[in-house]
This record gives sequence, C-alpha cells and structure tokens, in this order.
Amino acid sequence: MNLPPVINSFPLLRFDQPWRLLRPALISDPETSISFDQELLAQVGRGDLGPCVCIKTEPQSLVVTRRESRMENFAQARASMAAESWPVVIRSSGGSCVPQGKGMLNLSIIHPRVKGWRLEDGYLLLCELLTRLLASYGIESGTGEVPGSFCDGRYNLQIGGKKLVGTAQRWAGGRRKQAAVLAHACLLVDLDLPEVTERINQLYRLCNNPLQFKPAACTTLRDILPPSQLSTEALVDSVTQRLAALVCEAFAISPI
Repeated sequence: MNLPPVINSFPLLRFDQPWRLLRPALISDPETSISFDQELLAQVGRGDLGPCVCIKTEPQSLVVTRRESRMENFAQARASMAAESWPVVIRSSGGSCVPQGKGMLNLSIIHPRVKGWRLEDGYLLLCELLTRLLASYGIESGTGEVPGSFCDGRYNLQIGGKKLVGTAQRWAGGRRKQAAVLAHACLLVDLDLPEVTERINQLYRLCNNPLQFKPAACTTLRDILPPSQLSTEALVDSVTQRLAALVCEAFAISPI
C-alpha cells in the first residue's frame, strides 16, 4: 500500500528495541490460548520482550470478562456451555462476551507504557491498522457503537452500520516504570453469526442476564467480499498473510 508507517502518526511508539511480529500456531486449549497474550503483556512489562504485534486464531470458546464471571449462576452456566463444546474462558481485558473460533482473527499490540500515551490512542492505533487492511480490499469502514451487537463499543469498526471488528484493552503495571499496554482487536472473518450470537445469548440466559444480542447487528469479511470457494481456514490464512504484511510495513518490521 506504500503508506507511511503508523509510528509516524504515533511517535510515542518509537522504542530502543525494534518491533516484532508474532504468529503463533493454534493453541488447542482455550485457557492456555487466551492467557498467551497476557503472558506477552507480562514479558513486555518486565522488559524481557520488546514491543510486539501478535496475530493468531483461538480455539472455539466464549471469552468473558472478569466482571461477567461474577454473573449469577456463572459456574453452572460455564459447565453447561462446556458440555456443548463451548468452553467459557475469562480474559483480563474489558468489554463483554466474545465468541472465538477458527473464523475469528485476533490482532494484539503489546508495548511498554510511555508517558503521554492515552487509552484512546490504543483504540485509534487498532482502528488505523484495520482500516488500512479493509481499504486494501476496497472496503470503506467507520467507527462507532452498533446497538444489538455483542461486545459493543465506541471503537468498533463497522461496515454499513454492522459491526465487523471489536476492540478492547488491558493496561498492566499501573504507574510503575515497568508497565505495559495490550490493545486487542477481533476481526470477524467467517463466522456463523446466528450460531455464535445464540451461544452468547444462551450463556447470558443461564446467568439470568437480560441482555440479548442480534446476529444481524454484525457482519463478516466473508459476507462483504466477493463470493469465494475458499474454506474458512484458507480465507483466514489469506487475511492473516495480508495483515502480517501490513503490520510489517506499519511498524518497520523486517519480514522473516
């Protein structure tokens, strides 16, 4: 795309250590997979790892926040969902329940916390990167809340009023010198939206939570792109390759 690196727009993200791109293989255990980013955050906070970008998929699961884990009947609901092959995993970032699986692509940006960096900056950074990705497909996107969508937020990326990307953050270390930031985005590449939305709704009903979401409030990259015979795995791999190339360009990372 020959665009300037994003660090030109976000000069606070220039560090002594170079940025790295991580693309781990699928981790089959949902708990271990979700904790992978948390471990990266801890390593960056300790100074054992420099700033990095991680692109990966997760095994099938529902990922909830710590706040949601305190819902009524949560333990029983969790066991019930696991029995139906939808394990429920608790994450440390904000938002609300998100489905994971082979059709969801996850982008995480982890870096030391620097003076002057704001929560808003992390969201703007995610949105800039993924707006560039969508533009490479000829897709025009906007940001904003999408009523009825799961894990709704101000910094969704949306197409035609439907949510395509959700974002969240986790800051660790407080104001200590060794502090780090994790900014995370979930790109809906190829999901069965009625199925995954109903699974979230089911979990909420089991927890006596009145919130219910609408599958029509979201869309997927599969739905937006021209018709293709690619399998879910092949489509996600193709998008991953394109996103990885964009990340290398954006953060001046030398391709491996």
